Amino acid sequence: MNKILLAMAILGLLFFNLKDSYALDFGKTDCDKYDGSLKDECEKWKDTKTIINLKTKQEATIKNQLDLINVEQSRNQTELQKSKKVVQDLSQQIQDLDQKIQEKTKLLEYQKNILSRLIQSYYEDYQQGVLDVVLADEKFSDIFGQSDYIEHSSLNMSEVIKNVQDIKNNLQSEQADLEQKKTESEGLKQDLQQKNLNLQYTEDKKQILLGQTQADKAKYEQLLSDIEDEINQLDSSKGEADLSKLPPIKKGYFTYPVNPVKITQGYGKTSFSKHYTTGKHNGVDFSAKYQNVFAAKAGKVLATGNNGRYGYGKWVAIDHGDGLVTLYGHFSKQLVSKGDSVKEGGIIGISGNTGYSTGPHVHFSVFSKSSFDVVESTKVSGLMLPTGASVNPMRYF
Repeated sequence: MNKILLAMAILGLLFFNLKDSYALDFGKTDCDKYDGSLKDECEKWKDTKTIINLKTKQEATIKNQLDLINVEQSRNQTELQKSKKVVQDLSQQIQDLDQKIQEKTKLLEYQKNILSRLIQSYYEDYQQGVLDVVLADEKFSDIFGQSDYIEHSSLNMSEVIKNVQDIKNNLQSEQADLEQKKTESEGLKQDLQQKNLNLQYTEDKKQILLGQTQADKAKYEQLLSDIEDEINQLDSSKGEADLSKLPPIKKGYFTYPVNPVKITQGYGKTSFSKHYTTGKHNGVDFSAKYQNVFAAKAGKVLATGNNGRYGYGKWVAIDHGDGLVTLYGHFSKQLVSKGDSVKEGGIIGISGNTGYSTGPHVHFSVFSKSSFDVVESTKVSGLMLPTGASVNPMRYF
């Protein structure tokens, strides 16, 4: 379905023109008011307009989806970094706690050894004191002095026992804390893994959408190039204009279509014309950023059209009644219609960037009246392209 939509209305076809009338915009007209081929053409235009609107909405939807994915990715990335930081902090805490537990375990063993030696010493001293009393080998004062020593040893032992108990209690508390942090860390790691999966999922969705968009863009750009080549080939097929039937070279015969005048591409072979199949540029390009465009000479509007994003974009052709037709392309807005009479220097539109254009400018071509025509594109159904045998516009400025 997308291929069909792309082939019929790829981003640019905005209006269908009748072959027997160079520019016809049905707008909101009721097609039932027409008969025969005119009615068919009206229905065709409206069907195409509907497809274009659907395509435009589809593109807007894709853009919105990409915007939402970018926001989601940014949020996931932020949460991912936060989770990584928490996991790193927890890992460090676990490492520190583990180190403390090892140190306290060693201290506990050391204190136990001290306690064991104290108990052994106390027992030996106690036994020796009792034996001395029984044997009465020493004075009672000596025995009592030894008893003080034993009492002192007992106090030391009590202190060690308390230290051992305190270390053991702290160790148990820190071990419980360690287990809790390990559990918390495992949960965060699982959450981190899920965030990574979410991030990858959104990236996959984004790449799919971008792939579709880039594929459409590549096809569209190729079509733009093909239509530009088609215009050049159509012009070439008209052959050379018969200069003997045209006004003689005369400076000032035409008024420049823009003010101030800045030419960005000349007529014929230019540095850019190598991109055209004919190798020639069929007019002169003037720099003009959304400003008034003037009729080069008085005449009657022969035709107007809208090639959308193709070719000349919005264009106006004026018959000057002297064998010459001037064509103005890439308007952002046309201010004249077919059949209107215009004066030399009269405003006929506002310059723009419509059609096959890399920036706002006015394309100005001069054709012989006998060769000028508007024909349907072979690349895009219903796309009407102006063509003719061109003449160097600089002959008349």
